[in-house]
Amino acid sequence: MENVQGYKCLCCGSPLVWYAEGQTWKCTNCDNMYSLETLQAAQVSDQAAQTQNDVINWNEYNVSETINEMVSYMCPSCGAEIVVDGTVAASRCPYCDNVAIMQPQVTGMIKPDYIIPFKLTKDDAKKALLKFYEGKKLLPDRFSEANHMDEITGIYVPFWLFDCETSADMTFDATMVTKWRDAAYDNTKIDHYLLQRSGTLRFEKVPVDGSVRMDDAFMDAIEPFDYSGLVPFNQAYLSGYVANKPDVDVKSSLPRANERVINSTVSAFQKTVSGYVTITPKSRRVQAHEGTIKYAMFPVWLLTTRYLDKVYTFAMNGQTGKLVGTLPVDEGKYKKAMYTRAGIIAAIAIILTALIGGVFR
Repeated sequence: MENVQGYKCLCCGSPLVWYAEGQTWKCTNCDNMYSLETLQAAQVSDQAAQTQNDVINWNEYNVSETINEMVSYMCPSCGAEIVVDGTVAASRCPYCDNVAIMQPQVTGMIKPDYIIPFKLTKDDAKKALLKFYEGKKLLPDRFSEANHMDEITGIYVPFWLFDCETSADMTFDATMVTKWRDAAYDNTKIDHYLLQRSGTLRFEKVPVDGSVRMDDAFMDAIEPFDYSGLVPFNQAYLSGYVANKPDVDVKSSLPRANERVINSTVSAFQKTVSGYVTITPKSRRVQAHEGTIKYAMFPVWLLTTRYLDKVYTFAMNGQTGKLVGTLPVDEGKYKKAMYTRAGIIAAIAIILTALIGGVFR
């Protein structure tokens, strides 16, 4: 007879013993039974899961055309390079708030495949910013100045868009718990299950921003963009706005794209498993193929301000209005608020002490 030493229950992981009555192997803990063929197949599957990593294959992105009529500005402070179509004169860096911009020069820019035109105006952005400031009493006065809000800049941020189809196999350990009480004991029964899932998913236009200046957390926060507004690129859409040249190339963007595809795949598979007390991923294998890459520009309203040598940023989706921002605290206002709060607390304490003292007299 073939030696089965080392085989464990596929559900709870406990040792298996030969069950002569059933001519099979039986778990010493949960009483599940297995044939030799099932155990061997599971062992092969586990070995494959342990030795095979997630594989994402992308086709190379080939630059088909460049735009040579654009004007490029380089910020000597943070190194950001922005481009305009000649209708905008850049005098201030939208990323670091530096006012010294180098002289413009004509430059070539990769022509995007798609663009989402600005849907919301500068006035819309200013109104959203004012609403964002509401109720923030510790905000420095400079942030609420109207002339400062006029510095809000409309920027087309470069994005790499990834399409692919994934196939995945995943296994989960799961448990169900049953409790009951009889005349003598409180009883708990734990059933262990091995769950297997497999299938395919199609991903279209998974976005990864191609600007090192734009914080990924900010871009994630103002997503999603509505792809119904995606149109073939036309240089006319850049008129009156600034465009950020992609300084994160496709190769450098692949880890981020892979992460988003794999995490979304795992999340989709996990949602098919429900009704159990515990669910623990055991193994997975995600493979993606037919991976293609496109280049697009998405609209963002951006305001960057320096306060006490620290940069604070407000960004708003120029299509949907979703916004995110970081705000400073005015130290003077903070100390005054704390002093006032301490005074109020002290006054309340005095009143309570007097009341309590009056009760016990």
